[in-house]
Amino acid sequence: MPSPKIFPAADQGCPRGSGYSAVRKEYRVVRFGLSIERVPRPIIAAVAAKDARQYREVLVYEVAQMLLADLLDVYLSEREASPRYIESLNRTVRRARECGLLDTSQLLPEKANEFLSRLPLAAVTRANIRRELLTLWRFAFENSYTDVPPLRVCRIKATPPPPRAWSLDTLRKLLAAAEQDVRPVSQRCPGLLWRDVLPCWIVVGYDTGLRFSDLLHLHRENIVNGCVICTAQKTGKFTVRAISPAGREYVSQLLEKSRDGTLFRWAVSRRRALRKWKDFLREQEVVGSSRWLRRSGATYVEINRKGEAQRFLGHSNAALANRHYVDQTLTMDVPASPPPLR
Repeated sequence: MPSPKIFPAADQGCPRGSGYSAVRKEYRVVRFGLSIERVPRPIIAAVAAKDARQYREVLVYEVAQMLLADLLDVYLSEREASPRYIESLNRTVRRARECGLLDTSQLLPEKANEFLSRLPLAAVTRANIRRELLTLWRFAFENSYTDVPPLRVCRIKATPPPPRAWSLDTLRKLLAAAEQDVRPVSQRCPGLLWRDVLPCWIVVGYDTGLRFSDLLHLHRENIVNGCVICTAQKTGKFTVRAISPAGREYVSQLLEKSRDGTLFRWAVSRRRALRKWKDFLREQEVVGSSRWLRRSGATYVEINRKGEAQRFLGHSNAALANRHYVDQTLTMDVPASPPPLR
């Protein structure tokens, strides 16, 4: 009896000379050499898994190579994931494709190790990419899309640096500079200046400790009784944080100009906001990034009440705050010094 096969009718997004065509639209399923069924790409895995389970005992089935992009589609179709996690997985698959890892047949230890070693990135970033690649590989192995187990992939020792945060003096310096920034935000928002947007971002980011993506997507409905109420995109946790009087005034003024009720999104895109923060801090000769607002808020919450940073950050693990957010040079939570020699 001929083996049922699944093979690609067309593929998309692969380098030239790889043997794949330029457009990936659908797959064709051939069963027993008799009937032909065309299956759309998003449900290819369901068909493959069904055939695999049906013929696993007699070992007469054969599943064709699946592109990593298709594997990711199937992986995400079976679970809920935050937008940032989906974006990170897509970025990992894109980097793998650029380095020659195209489909499940190439999920091999030597190829994975070569891919990770060639990445010109920091150890922490490469460790994250390794974890995401192994997640997809494990999913492919458990669902019979590959017969190679995700083993013998070199570990990447990622030691995060001690967390640093801005002092109150630095934060006040940044706020004063932001209030004097009279450059226009963009051409699509005539009359809107950075002094209308950036001070609000600094104060609300410091007061609430929200992540960049959560701040960017704040809406009028998220501001209730002087508090920010939202669901964290990364963790899905319900978050309520108070805003200072100055922050409430900035929010009120910016929402009056908003065209669609969003606080920041109507005026700046994610890319523009990241670029502005990078340029702004360079001009002020201040080390850090916008994420230091979250660290600074957590640090001063910890100074006011020990152990409160975990709750402020919304962490389930108490160790994460001190490991990644609280600047102990500001909290002075350091061991006692030995007696001076002089």
